[in-house]
Amino acid sequence: MKKNSTSQKTKFANFFAIISFCFFSMQNMHAQVCSNPNNIFGLNSSGQIFPINISNANVGSQINTTAYSGASANQANAIGYNSVNGMFYYFQVNPGAGSQVFVSYNPTTNTYATLAASPTSATVHAGCVSFNGAGYYCDDVNGVLYYYNITLNKWTTITSTILDQTGANVSTNIKSQSSGDMAIDGVGNLWILPSSNSNYSLYQLQAPLPTTAQSSVTVKRIIAPTAATPAGSAFEGIAFNASGQIFMTTGADVLYELKNTSTLSTIGTLSVSGVGNDLTSCSFPLGTLAVNWSSFTTTLNNNDVDIDWSISQANNIKGFYVEKSTDSKTWQTLNYIAYSEGEPNYSSVDASPAPGNNYYRIREEDVNDQENYSSVKMVSVTSSTEITVWPNPAKDVVYVQNNGAGDDAKTAIFDQFGKMMSATVLHSGNNTLNLSNFPTGTYILHIQVTDGAVYNKKIIKKS
Repeated sequence: MKKNSTSQKTKFANFFAIISFCFFSMQNMHAQVCSNPNNIFGLNSSGQIFPINISNANVGSQINTTAYSGASANQANAIGYNSVNGMFYYFQVNPGAGSQVFVSYNPTTNTYATLAASPTSATVHAGCVSFNGAGYYCDDVNGVLYYYNITLNKWTTITSTILDQTGANVSTNIKSQSSGDMAIDGVGNLWILPSSNSNYSLYQLQAPLPTTAQSSVTVKRIIAPTAATPAGSAFEGIAFNASGQIFMTTGADVLYELKNTSTLSTIGTLSVSGVGNDLTSCSFPLGTLAVNWSSFTTTLNNNDVDIDWSISQANNIKGFYVEKSTDSKTWQTLNYIAYSEGEPNYSSVDASPAPGNNYYRIREEDVNDQENYSSVKMVSVTSSTEITVWPNPAKDVVYVQNNGAGDDAKTAIFDQFGKMMSATVLHSGNNTLNLSNFPTGTYILHIQVTDGAVYNKKIIKKS
């Protein structure tokens, strides 16, 4: 009996060792495939996957070196990378080429798996995997949107009617601009790029994406379908990098960066022809076509901290939140500055930095409510001041940093006529005082600490 128990334990130990080895092997291969942040991936019509360097359009060595068994690849297309399981998903044989073959490719084992066939018999150019790895989306040249559930190995026809925010029929546009691709960002938005040799367009289906049949879906038009393609060649691939830049390839083997809704920058000609037939990447960025930070500085100036930043690219920007922290973990809004069209330089001031380390960052918000963060800067302040207050002026709340006035200091806010508006106890560390119900105007923050010392601070409540 004891011998059997030991044997059973050994079996369990061996089992978990094998599972652990497989898990870490998969993680290691995922890390290898995605190790170069300058790489995206291209699929040619013969079903070969290659890394593409987005800085110079150089193509690396083929990734899937195992030959296909059974049917040869035919008009392979619509590749997507799954960052959760580390696999590629695509059509080895396009539905428009006859008996379709939809597969996954595992770089860990260098093997393919044939998956359930899609509901369409039309050609498919555009496909991608969702940011959470749960499913795969594609559309065919008739403008029909499909979803494939990776866990269930099951397809769903989402809709044959895609409309933009004006009610225009995007499915008709996809049908007329019969080339293109799609990609999903880190927020979960689906970006759809239809293209012909003469024109292209760009749309965004905002998260959460549908996974069941719909009568129609509405997308936001980012670029109108009248935009001209460069050199009369259709776009065939689209992919993001980690910072949210958009890269697109044409049938002429040229790699472009989409700078904004009207500007394309040529990266170069692909060093291996045909690899730009379709694109994907390891990156699911939280912000796209938003802002590039040119500079961000914080400077201690007497008792103030000057905060300055510049941007070199701006698209769909709503404004900037200046955020502050004393521990680099918990952040509060110090100020908000609206974006000014064409203005690259912005600044703010922290008039009440706390003693010790003060951390600052800029949170950009665009018109789609997506966010993009700057780097974090730190300013160290040496001061004997026990009480610091920010922001000022304030809209909804003020923060009071108590650095040594005791744990039961009394605080009250008075209006300019001496009427008490609120009262509370000030604890050690960071405290929040709510001004959201106060009328716009000037107030006095009165603090009395345990040793009898009194602090008075003028606060301006803005609308």
